[in-house]
Amino acid sequence: MNLSYLDKESGDEFIAECAELGATKLIPEGPLSPGDIFCIGLEPETSRMVLYRVQAAAIPGSGKFQVVGIASKSIRESAKMAFDYLRTNSRRIGLDHDIGNYDFSIQVMSPMHGKDTEDLGVALYVAILSALINKSIAGGLVILGQMSIHGVLSRVEQLGDRLRVAMDAGARQILIPTVNAADFAAVPAELLDKLRVDFYSDVAQAAFKAIAEV
Repeated sequence: MNLSYLDKESGDEFIAECAELGATKLIPEGPLSPGDIFCIGLEPETSRMVLYRVQAAAIPGSGKFQVVGIASKSIRESAKMAFDYLRTNSRRIGLDHDIGNYDFSIQVMSPMHGKDTEDLGVALYVAILSALINKSIAGGLVILGQMSIHGVLSRVEQLGDRLRVAMDAGARQILIPTVNAADFAAVPAELLDKLRVDFYSDVAQAAFKAIAEV
């Protein structure tokens, strides 16, 4: 039996996780709803790796954009950066939706009770795009990576620690920036045996790989 609660504003139901039980099997195996994705970020205050869940929604509207749930300054800035990059480059990736005709709501949660991170940019981009085109994201997937306002990818630090958190949480597949390929020599073999690792060279490719196998 799981304890749960309802968000009065959105009507969404959330499972109340017990911190003492760790992050075991928090990531569902089946495909997730459009805009729903998992990622892992470093929490600056505690220096620990934390599992986050992003749920994006896009509904017809006038271009409004809001971040709810865990809405620290870093997370809000990452979300706005991802949104602005998608809006600016929508035609280049073949998107035929007019982003200005939708309202976007981004909810950030943490089953591990995280409060802040700067590492969610690529996951936020994929979540927003997935919600906009109404395409589901593969189950068991975690996306790692941060992006700049121009779409430049940052190297993921402490890769092994992030992979372990992902594995313990039930992930089966990890998407990682290509720039991290050289770091795998230091990753424990047990992690690579249990996780399917795939690389992406830009955020559009990350989105394609997250959605294509559903």
